[in-house]
Amino acid sequence: MDELGDYMNSSILSIDHESSVQEAAQYMQANHIGSLLVKKFDEFVGIVTDTDLTRKVLSPGLNPDTTEIHEIMTSPLLTMDRFMPIDQANEFMRKNKIRHLVVTEAEKIIGVISVRDLVAYYAQSFRMTE
Repeated sequence: MDELGDYMNSSILSIDHESSVQEAAQYMQANHIGSLLVKKFDEFVGIVTDTDLTRKVLSPGLNPDTTEIHEIMTSPLLTMDRFMPIDQANEFMRKNKIRHLVVTEAEKIIGVISVRDLVAYYAQSFRMTE
């Protein structure tokens, strides 16, 4: 059985909780990523995604220069252990209606897996069965 940790992105990019939405959007674009973990001091306190930027900032007409990340982040973080089967992560994400899942090992954050990663995994599995 394939484990979640084998398909996650182990780059942990984060932004300070008091950063502006504009700063987060620019950081995400520059790094070609769809989510950022949010830090307050040395602790991860939430996650912000490209979907959050659209639904929580642009749609209601908030100012991205003055809106701080902590105002729109998702918290608490939903996590799953890296040794869990990837199918369980897929089901967990579906049930919780999330597109990014924080991956842990011994309760320490070690990466993030996204819906895009799951699509790539299932596409690869499909090609191997043909």
